[in-house]
Amino acid sequence: MKGAFAESSGTSASAVAESFAEDILIEILLRLPIKSLGRFKCVCKRWWSLISDRGFAKSHLERLKAGDIISSQRIFKTRPLETINYELLDGGIGGEDDRAVVKFHEPRMDDSSWPLELVGSCDGLVCLSVMGYSGFVLYNPTTKKCRNLPSSDHFRPDGFLFGFGYDSRSDDYKIVQSKGRNGFEDAQVVIFSLKSGSWRTTQAKLESHLCLYERGDGVYWKGALHWCGLDRSREKAEDVIISFDLSEEKLQQVLRLPEVNGDISFEGLGIHGANLFVYHGSYKDCFQAWITSEYGKGGSWTKLYNFTTEGISGYSFWRKIPVAYTRSGKIVFQVDVYRTIMFNPEDNTYKDYPTQCRHDVESTIYMETLISPYLDYEPSRI
Repeated sequence: MKGAFAESSGTSASAVAESFAEDILIEILLRLPIKSLGRFKCVCKRWWSLISDRGFAKSHLERLKAGDIISSQRIFKTRPLETINYELLDGGIGGEDDRAVVKFHEPRMDDSSWPLELVGSCDGLVCLSVMGYSGFVLYNPTTKKCRNLPSSDHFRPDGFLFGFGYDSRSDDYKIVQSKGRNGFEDAQVVIFSLKSGSWRTTQAKLESHLCLYERGDGVYWKGALHWCGLDRSREKAEDVIISFDLSEEKLQQVLRLPEVNGDISFEGLGIHGANLFVYHGSYKDCFQAWITSEYGKGGSWTKLYNFTTEGISGYSFWRKIPVAYTRSGKIVFQVDVYRTIMFNPEDNTYKDYPTQCRHDVESTIYMETLISPYLDYEPSRI
């Protein structure tokens, strides 16, 4: 009896030690960048299983979000599909080595003959619409995993509002499209659920004094998609930000825009780190951007930058989209959708990015994560 107890105790102690050792291993792995984790999956079957687990991917994502996420953020652009490590490029890499921080992508698709347009990004996943047959592709540029999604009967012609984001309440990723040609004015929204793998239509009422611009992509931030809009409840209409909450599935005004000089007009929305930012410009070479980390109508704005763009030849006549803001204060601009530059507002100089550009390039910020486009995380798909 005593021998049996000793054997049982030894087995129990061994199990505890093994469990304790695995907890330490997981804690160490969670602190590593994605590139290192990709290599360590090849160490042994157990490490492959740990790193491929959906729970590990979600824990790693939460750790990224709790820290300085800018270091894990990249630019994803279309036509052709490329990813850009803008911080690394800003660090002084020169000459032919610039191509080392711009990587070309070619996700596996059911039909690669159709052009891809950007829908949005969330948690390291980039959603693209396949123009021509109304299908969608969900792609992780870091792991190169791709999922072709079923087509929608409500194909998006130019001017539709749409977006992609995460619903934390149901642990699901969703694609959102307005059904009508006038934004959400007809109060019908078409939603694709990654968990169910199907589309459905729902009602989303927008207050009568609010209207949305037809500007396309909704910016995902804090569990909701955000678009530019107008509040017409006052004598003079005001620019506001209107959101679609992915859990509640309802539209509401969430923020008023910061007050700016009358000569500057509101241009658009973006993401900087964990913050939402808005940018303004004018044909007089003036450019401003503001950020907020707060949500709700009482949210306050902090000025991110205010400068003149007169150093860029012909700039006043071009469309200007700030894609990213580096730690050193430089701004990555997409200029007139054909060109990408890094602009230094301190001395009004700029340099072209080493990217390939065709017609109507679109860009977004994404994070390097392990999140899979397959929620079930089947081993063959990871």
